[in-house]
Amino acid sequence: MIAGVDGTSRGWVVVLCNDDLEYLEARFIQYLTGLPHGLRVAAVDVPMGLPERGDREADRLARRVLGEPRRRSVFTCPIRSVVLHAGSWEEACAYTQRADGRQVSRQKFGILRKVREADELVRSEPWALRVLREVHPELSFAKWAGRPMEYNKKCRAGREERQSLIGRVFGPNAFESAREEIRRNRVAPDDLADAFAAVWTASRIAHRNAERFPETQMVDSEGILMHIWA
Repeated sequence: MIAGVDGTSRGWVVVLCNDDLEYLEARFIQYLTGLPHGLRVAAVDVPMGLPERGDREADRLARRVLGEPRRRSVFTCPIRSVVLHAGSWEEACAYTQRADGRQVSRQKFGILRKVREADELVRSEPWALRVLREVHPELSFAKWAGRPMEYNKKCRAGREERQSLIGRVFGPNAFESAREEIRRNRVAPDDLADAFAAVWTASRIAHRNAERFPETQMVDSEGILMHIWA
C-alpha cells in the first residue's frame, strides 16, 4: 500500500491506494504517527530535510518548473534552528535573522508545527525515514497534467481543473467517494485534492519513475533527504 498525505488545520488527510492505484480509501489522522503500518511509500506535503541557512535547491527548482503564478505556492523552507527551537513568530524571525539575515513570514510560521512533527518523526523512527517522501501538490499536478495548473486551487475553476485529473485516473466518482469517507472531519476540498496528487506521485515513486528535485542526492545535517518528488 501507498499513501498521499496533506496537512489540514486539524491534522492530516490520507488517500490510501495500492501502488497501481486500483484500490482507494480516504482517512483522517490527527498525527503522522497514525499512518498505517507497512506502507511502501507515503508521499507527504510537508518540508523534510531542513537547511541550516538559506533556501533549498529543491524549492528553487520547483518554483522554476511551476513558473508564475503557481511558483508562489512553494514557500521557503524554515531553517533547522527555527524548527527545533522557535516557540513564537518573533523567535523564528530572530533565529533566521542570525542565520542568514532574512525574516520569516507569518504564513510560513503557520506551517512550523507540521514541519516540526514530520522532522521529529523521521529523526526518531527508522520506518519513517525509509517510507516518507516530500512532495508538493502543485508540482505533482503539473507533472500529471504536463503543465502547471491554470487556476488557483481554492477557486471553483481550480477545483474543477484538479478534480478532472483525479477523475481520469481514479474514476469519475473517486473524489466524492473519498470526500464522503472523511466528511465528518471537515477536510477542505483542496486539501483532499492535494492528497490525491500526493498519492499519484507515491505511485510513481513506488514504480521508480518519479522525478526528484534536485536529481543529485542532497541530505541535511541529520542525513534526511532534501528532495521534492513528482
